[in-house]
Amino acid sequence: MSVHTGWAACVVVEGSAKKPVIVANQVIDILDDAHRFCFHMAAEMPRKKAEAFLATTRKQALANAKRTLSPLLAHKPRACAIVAKPGDPGELDEIFASHPRWHAAEGCFYRDVLREACSLPTELVPPATLDVTKVGKLATKPWSRDQKLAALAAWRVLDD
Repeated sequence: MSVHTGWAACVVVEGSAKKPVIVANQVIDILDDAHRFCFHMAAEMPRKKAEAFLATTRKQALANAKRTLSPLLAHKPRACAIVAKPGDPGELDEIFASHPRWHAAEGCFYRDVLREACSLPTELVPPATLDVTKVGKLATKPWSRDQKLAALAAWRVLDD
């Protein structure tokens, strides 16, 4: 999976990068446009309201991720790879102190929601460790940089 704010590109693979097989390829929505920038919204709220809003939003995001991942998990993949950086965004006061941290917190939020929603062993694969030029056109649309990253990450995890 290649994670973005509110959505992810998900690719189920078999084989290897040398003998690739694309089993499924789907973009999943985790939160709609009205709620996807949840830390931006929470930063404008009083602290207690922000905490409650983020907790409620996380529950909704997790429910949506589980529902939308279900058809992909029906293909019975062995593991899940999430293209995302490791790390923790920090405490809420630290996050709200800086606009760039809002973005970082959202990245961690969606990464962690997907990690929890996936009922498989999950590994984070930093995007900088993947070379999309190694993957050609292997599937019908959507097949962009995000799908290529997701496929490469999945093959890396399968090869480990």
